[in-house]
Amino acid sequence: MTFEQTVELYASVLRQLLPAGGYDTSPKSVVAKDVYAHARVLAQADVDAKRILTTLEKIPEELLSEYEAALGLPLKCTVNKTKTIEERLQIIQWIQQTKNVLNRTYLEGLLGLFSIKLVDLIRYRPMQCIASCNSPINTENLRFKVKLILKAPVQADMACIIQNYLPAYLRYDIKEQS
Repeated sequence: MTFEQTVELYASVLRQLLPAGGYDTSPKSVVAKDVYAHARVLAQADVDAKRILTTLEKIPEELLSEYEAALGLPLKCTVNKTKTIEERLQIIQWIQQTKNVLNRTYLEGLLGLFSIKLVDLIRYRPMQCIASCNSPINTENLRFKVKLILKAPVQADMACIIQNYLPAYLRYDIKEQS
């Protein structure tokens, strides 16, 4: 979007915020010039903010607590231990770059934040080829299951991690392996 398009977008939004019938809507009026001037300032501030955010290579330490508050950090289910600034920055960057998709890469990253090592991920899919159309599909026996084999010892609360960070439509079987 170009700068002029951004200005027009802000101008149209500002015009919509004016009360109906109270102001002259002609393009040559003082109100139209005022709306356009405010739109240019808002668009310039938007462009400057985007430029600053793209040039920042890393999060400044002074803004770390604001970033954590915006992203809902600290993570739930963590053990009460203080993290270094580098660890906190790593968690913020991982959250910003990661989509919540159930695959091995996501699980390794998520469990790595809690100091858990994923050994293996096994997915079970139920088969119902000859069942009738009105038979239940999400019973305990037919639920999609995922087996997580983790390296022992697991110090974190896996029930909390499953409840807060993994899809709820799956059943998770946890096995620790030394």
